[in-house]
Amino acid sequence: MATETIVKETKTPSKLRWTPDKTLWLLGFVGLLIGGIGLVQRFVGGLRPTDLGSFVPWGLWVAAYEYLVWLEVGSLFVFTVLVYVFKWKSALPGMARTLYLTAVAILGMALILIGLDLGHPFRAWHVLIYPQWGSLMTWMIWMHVIYMGVLLTKLFIELRPTPQLKRVGVWLSYISLPLGIGLVVVAGSVFGVVIGRPTWQGSALPLYFLLSSLVAGTALLTLQFVAFWPGERGEAYLMTAKRLGQLFLGLLIIGLIASALGGLVILYPGVPAQATALQLTLFGPYWWVYWIFHIGIGVVVPTILLLTQTQTARRVGLAAALFVITFIAVPLNIVIPPQLVIEVVEKGLVIAYQGPGLHTSYFPTISEWLVTLFALSFGFLVFLYGYNVLWLRPHADQTVEEK
Repeated sequence: MATETIVKETKTPSKLRWTPDKTLWLLGFVGLLIGGIGLVQRFVGGLRPTDLGSFVPWGLWVAAYEYLVWLEVGSLFVFTVLVYVFKWKSALPGMARTLYLTAVAILGMALILIGLDLGHPFRAWHVLIYPQWGSLMTWMIWMHVIYMGVLLTKLFIELRPTPQLKRVGVWLSYISLPLGIGLVVVAGSVFGVVIGRPTWQGSALPLYFLLSSLVAGTALLTLQFVAFWPGERGEAYLMTAKRLGQLFLGLLIIGLIASALGGLVILYPGVPAQATALQLTLFGPYWWVYWIFHIGIGVVVPTILLLTQTQTARRVGLAAALFVITFIAVPLNIVIPPQLVIEVVEKGLVIAYQGPGLHTSYFPTISEWLVTLFALSFGFLVFLYGYNVLWLRPHADQTVEEK
């Protein structure tokens, strides 16, 4: 009886390769663990480990929250308008799933920070069950919940893109436009109605928040398109990158003009309660945050890169990246300096009472930075999971079918 010999090929295990993806995962988990120290301090000591007090109750976390909301809402708003209103259907629609994933990750960061800034974050559900519709905070939380629902539904549709769900996704995209505008405007109005902070008070701040969201969102959309586009990086890719760069530059110039006019209106009459906060931003101890970090690196350099004649997609992406990174200076300067002038607004109150938490200075403590690191690391890991595991990556062949 003939026997058949089966030869099995044995393979020696190859050496484990350390890929860039593994490095990113490692950085995310290390940041989460280190930032977790601040999270433990927050839950054990409440707000005592922070530099917040009765006179300066809002600090780094509120500023970072506003910054993240601007990026999240602005990028999706600009993307939706360009694709569904202005019909940019050559390349941009393929970025949809990555943009929705990024928005979910950023939203997670923002909610962690603003939740931990609350004295009792686990009581936030009271606003949903017992809403007080006369409060702007109620409106902001409800709009966050609705917007998050729309965003998660859109992301689910990207994971299960059936024809019926795609049609639902189109309508959700249109619905997200007024929701996004409303969320940003309400967030700005929360500041604008604070009577004790004259620099915030007024109707201009909600509009300034909306404009800031459009500029920051366009920069983030441009950066993501340049960095993650998977298709052939030929003429269509370069043309879309340049058009996004031109849109970003135009909005940036409009934002600069609006900021300059607003600053002049505050400085010209010289009302101390308003002018002192702006003077502190421009010429105070941290003047470099505005002039060097924001204006120099975040505005002048990107403008030069976007105005060069031999413009490449890489330069457009670099300009957008510099702006996105440095734009955190704007909400920091909006939130913190107007609170530090409490000595001018209510000098008698500051002198009359002394005690813990009744200080008129503020600088983020290590605990506040660690909590911020935790939130950013959490969002970063969410993005890595969606991008590498769920494969929520751009598709070069994707188009938008509008019924």
